[in-house]
Amino acid sequence: MVDPVKHSTFIHADGLLAEFMCQVYLIELTPERAQQLLYTHREHHPDECVVHLQAAYLLLIKDGY
Repeated sequence: MVDPVKHSTFIHADGLLAEFMCQVYLIELTPERAQQLLYTHREHHPDECVVHLQAAYLLLIKDGY
């Protein structure tokens, strides 16, 4: 069985790769950058795009939900 933590890719949220890659985990994601990335990945389904999911989650918890 594959351990998902050992095979995860982490990148800085403010980098260019965050705009092009979907299956990566973001480091130092801010609400402003989350809004930008959510717009960039807007056509990607959250179940298939980890960046979209992380951005949406950060904005959701920021608003107190």
